Amino acid sequence: MRVRETAKKEIEEKFSEMGDYMRLEYLSSCLKNHLDFDTRKFVLVKLSGLFETKGMFLDAGRMMKSAAEINTNKQSKINDFVKGAELFIRGGDYDKAEISMRKALSLADEKQTTEIKNSVKEFYKTQARSCIEKNKRKQAVEVYEKYLTMQLDETEREEIRKKLLNLYEEIGDFVKYGNLKKRIDGLG
Repeated sequence: MRVRETAKKEIEEKFSEMGDYMRLEYLSSCLKNHLDFDTRKFVLVKLSGLFETKGMFLDAGRMMKSAAEINTNKQSKINDFVKGAELFIRGGDYDKAEISMRKALSLADEKQTTEIKNSVKEFYKTQARSCIEKNKRKQAVEVYEKYLTMQLDETEREEIRKKLLNLYEEIGDFVKYGNLKKRIDGLG
């Protein structure tokens, strides 16, 4: 698709007349043009939102990460990186989620650092619950195992270990079940 519009207002007007799939193609084509930062950020955020609504979380995360990298406002940059982390978690790419979280943390003050870490923890919990609800226990195990690598207080750590213990038993991973059971019982 050949796109001539380069101004945010023009893109917004044309964008509003289309269905979702045409919007995806149109906005992707817009990114090939020379756009000012504000317009490029607008296009990236809109694309991210469209990808998210279609369940294409990794693509949505990539768009949000790109938007964060060109953002000039520190708080907006942090917010975009955190949103990117959420999308990568939902898409199952925990390494990219970690990178996005670290970029947000590098820009944050002490109070924001705590908020970011709490948000990311909540993203992991939500993703794990979603996997369990969809009967995707192996994916839930991956999420909880990644979650355990974060800075957790002992109460959180014990809660996650118990959930993992149940999941290991349900999926039949008795080696991990036995190892974790020993750790919980203080034998390992």
